[in-house]
Amino acid sequence: MQMTYELTQKDFTEAYTAHRNRSGLRKWARRLFFWIAGLFTAIIVFGFLVKPSVQAAKALLPFLGLLAVWIAILWILPRWAMRRQFLQQPGAHGPRTLTLDAAGAHWRWNGGAGDIEWKNYIRSVEGKNQILFYTSPACFNILPKRAVAEEQLRELRDLLKQNIRPGK
Repeated sequence: MQMTYELTQKDFTEAYTAHRNRSGLRKWARRLFFWIAGLFTAIIVFGFLVKPSVQAAKALLPFLGLLAVWIAILWILPRWAMRRQFLQQPGAHGPRTLTLDAAGAHWRWNGGAGDIEWKNYIRSVEGKNQILFYTSPACFNILPKRAVAEEQLRELRDLLKQNIRPGK
């Protein structure tokens, strides 16, 4: 099975999201945290709107500052880091080819190549728009689903189930 594609900045950002949400526990814990933080914020803002005062506004400033830092760390910083990583990684640009066979995965890109046997993969993660191939807990290769035909996608999933032990 062979697929040819080019990575985009969006692929990097979405791959990071798939990596971050690779386990159900992490995904739901993050969502629960956001709901609780949102509810807490709504209660504080509602309390200020019901009884506005200069003193309450001054007391609200540290909370709003903390909220801005959380937003920056959880949303802005990861997107900026993925954009920067994509732009500064020469091997990420240009055409790429992935060939999968009984021996493993054979990656070819502008300026390099890599042949990795199946035994070296510790997990694969399927995100919304890509499939990640992990060779370590934090190192993965990205295959955008747009490079895979629908009938190939079923075959690819079966191949990954047969050759890569279930991820943790």
